Amino acid sequence: MSGAAYGPVSAFAGLPTAAGTGSGVVATERDGLGIAHVTARNARTAALGQAIRERFHLALPDGPRRECNGEVAVAGIGPGRWLLTCENGGNAFAAGLRDSLENHAAVVDLSDAYLVLRLAGARLRGALAKLVPIDLHERSFGVGDVAQTVAEHMSVVLWRLEDSALGEVAFELAVGRSYADSLYRAIRDSAAEFGFVLEPA
Repeated sequence: MSGAAYGPVSAFAGLPTAAGTGSGVVATERDGLGIAHVTARNARTAALGQAIRERFHLALPDGPRRECNGEVAVAGIGPGRWLLTCENGGNAFAAGLRDSLENHAAVVDLSDAYLVLRLAGARLRGALAKLVPIDLHERSFGVGDVAQTVAEHMSVVLWRLEDSALGEVAFELAVGRSYADSLYRAIRDSAAEFGFVLEPA
């Protein structure tokens, strides 16, 4: 992960990288992401939305939705609150947001405090059904939908990505880095019957 606090060591270093037989669920750590929590200041939501639109050509979601444009994505996680991510942005991403949005929002850098795990595969929904108490069927949870929920009693932010070229469903989960080991083991164990593989970041 980026940042001096942890250096380049993966949050999952030393953990088993497979369980069961096959690859019904494939996990990938989203290494190097810049992650920022953005909260609109009082009566500044419209101005914040305009600033985000001008800088990233993205509209702030009004509700639990995620929008993506190139390397930057923004997910609505509550009234006046969003989670922004940037590919290979590291800590510099939040620092840049803080400088440009200081009149409109409070920005907290979560790049070292959080990690994002991408999950994909033909059997992924079956594995997640054991962990999260929400309906992830495509009729209920579409591409771009976001949920703050729990996985094995750990608070996570979950969003659905576009399906893979093979038509396999894909999700990402954001979780506090201190829960990385516990979440990984929970996912691996729930996916073992379908075959689980951790791919390099």
